[in-house]
Amino acid sequence: MDINFVEIPADSVSPVIFEKVIGEKPGGGMVANPTFDIAQGTAVGINAGAIKPIKAYRLLKAVAAIDTTIDIAKGSGVAVGDAIGNGALAVAGTALDSTNATKDVVTVTLGIVIAIGTVLYQAAAASEAAAVPIYTPSYLTGAMVYAGQGDKATKLVAIAIVRKETVNASPEVLALLTSIKAV
Repeated sequence: MDINFVEIPADSVSPVIFEKVIGEKPGGGMVANPTFDIAQGTAVGINAGAIKPIKAYRLLKAVAAIDTTIDIAKGSGVAVGDAIGNGALAVAGTALDSTNATKDVVTVTLGIVIAIGTVLYQAAAASEAAAVPIYTPSYLTGAMVYAGQGDKATKLVAIAIVRKETVNASPEVLALLTSIKAV
């Protein structure tokens, strides 16, 4: 019996970032024209009156103390010269290979062991013992903000419970967002 069924494949599954959103900034905010797509759940800070993202670099491969490169997930917006931080240590990325479709390879020498899946943060400057995020984090983005479309209005989450495995912010940045709880 021919009923003419058509199979429609399921859409790709987006990871759950927010377990529960408790409070948002009324009216959201205008994110200054980004040069890269800003993922939902990215920490943002205010710089000279503009809302700016704090880049998050998710490691795709564990880092050994002797490694001179790190593999990070595509879409982070990493650029040569970015100060890449972990804890109180931050080093400048000196070269970038973005030819691979699934990862960016950044030339840095961290000199420490870091586990796969760890999220590193964009630091204000290179430092051996006093690195801080490039901007003081204020909110998490509540939706994607796409590059090349000018300043974009977006939902800004002020109080929430997020999944630490999928949120686009490092533990150091989340620690500065006292009203965001990572579980």
